[in-house]
Amino acid sequence: MAGRYLAVAGAALVLGVLVAPVVRLGASAGAASASSLSQYLLRSNEMPGYMVGGRPTTTTTAAGMMEGGSLTKKQATSAITTLQQAGFVKAVQESTKGSNSNEGLSIVMQFASPAGAQAGAALFLHIAKTAQAGSKSFTVPGVPGAKGVTVTGSAGGSANAYWSAGDCAFGSGIYDATAVSAKAVALPVQTGIKSQARRVGATCP
Repeated sequence: MAGRYLAVAGAALVLGVLVAPVVRLGASAGAASASSLSQYLLRSNEMPGYMVGGRPTTTTTAAGMMEGGSLTKKQATSAITTLQQAGFVKAVQESTKGSNSNEGLSIVMQFASPAGAQAGAALFLHIAKTAQAGSKSFTVPGVPGAKGVTVTGSAGGSANAYWSAGDCAFGSGIYDATAVSAKAVALPVQTGIKSQARRVGATCP
């Protein structure tokens, strides 16, 4: 979740990476970390019903962010270049667990500048938007620039959203096996981002 995003693979909704076709959280993400960025990750129940599980992991390279996903080699290379040009520094990420098979994710990525953070958030939003036909966009009222996408189907629903503050880009998402509408699956993500944004404020890190 190297970079991790909730995304859609094939016809089934799966927990992939904060982008789609997307990257998965794997061993390459690095060891557990006490990075100062960790304080900005989502906390238990900020996305209602989703509890933090385990300790955060750290990724320190743009290439590491794109490992293990289903992007083509050309797409992954382009994404890596974009992250490098944006001044990617490192990222921390954690998984969250809801009821039954429901899962979630939170990631904070540090860049060299606010413009870089905005570019990073835009990159992953673009990947999520283009990964699956039929995705629906949403915003987060009260959090400028926060945008996301949902996908729903017979397997449930997923929602992913991205935004930035200071030198940091943020991503969060969930997979809900019982979600039947875009609004329902987006709501926990929107609620979590509103709470997270109040804690982060206008500067990060």
